[in-house]
Amino acid sequence: MSALTIASVWINAVLDGLVREGLERAALTQGLRGVVDGRAPDAGQIEVGLARRIWRRARALSDDPLLGLKVGSRLPMQAANVVSVVRAHSGTFEESLRHMARYQVLLSDSGRFMPTAREGGLRLTYEPSKAAVGIDPLQIDSVVGAAAGRRPRPVLVQLVGRAEVDPAPFADLLGCPVRMGAAAATIDFDAAALATPIPGADPALRDLNLAYAESLLAGRRRMDGLRHNVRAAIGKLGPGAADVPSVAAEVGCSPRTLQRRLAQAGTSFKALLESYRMEEALILLAESQASIAQIGRLLGYSQTSAFSRAVSHWWGASPRALRQARGVPLR
Repeated sequence: MSALTIASVWINAVLDGLVREGLERAALTQGLRGVVDGRAPDAGQIEVGLARRIWRRARALSDDPLLGLKVGSRLPMQAANVVSVVRAHSGTFEESLRHMARYQVLLSDSGRFMPTAREGGLRLTYEPSKAAVGIDPLQIDSVVGAAAGRRPRPVLVQLVGRAEVDPAPFADLLGCPVRMGAAAATIDFDAAALATPIPGADPALRDLNLAYAESLLAGRRRMDGLRHNVRAAIGKLGPGAADVPSVAAEVGCSPRTLQRRLAQAGTSFKALLESYRMEEALILLAESQASIAQIGRLLGYSQTSAFSRAVSHWWGASPRALRQARGVPLR
């Protein structure tokens, strides 16, 4: 599993939206690594698992079933950074949607829209990424709201789970029919919507930003490949034994070259090792019957107290609290 991230500009816009809906910023973010005074670093990234925990906290703090759609549909366009510029200067709405699907990874690894032709129109199907923390339906709703909450309206939206919930309030908010209880979230647009021209689109500005987005995408793929190889080496060697020299040998370069390439990718061996450990910790706490001390030793921590501090700093909750929340008996 590669390290999955979300752009800070996006998650900060989401946090601002949750606060506008009446939730307390401190309750949403307290204790989460990389979040200071309720915000992520403006030019940085936040781990997908941490972003998903924010949405889980939002669910616990709010009884509004429309919360995800409200936040997503009201996100400012600038939250999507270069993707918003490309979309704003696309020739037609269909072109805008296809650009969104292609470049969404520049904003978030939490999932992606897959476009498919359907009955003269286009269907966008949202596929969440697999991660240590599962995605909450409210977060999926927010992504759907961001894609479907503006004109032209879809002809149909399907939302995951909650088959027993009345779809009428969701349909009123989105301005189109909504079905609940779907296995995957989908958005359907008809041919008329797809052919809608984007007002004020500038083809020259679109092409300039497309070239920039493509360069970012190529760089992202190179960085993802390196990070994936390093994490695979950590998994092979074991997080307790993996170090820079041994991982560099697995990757096929010198330790100095590995460190330089990771720095160019905006990360470090220490950061990737800790990310790997913490994702594995969450999985083991949820799915194994091993004691907390045993899990800590397996992940390379000589003392249980050091393991507990690392988990609390990363996930914003102790190993015991995380295990209890996932329904595993405490040991």
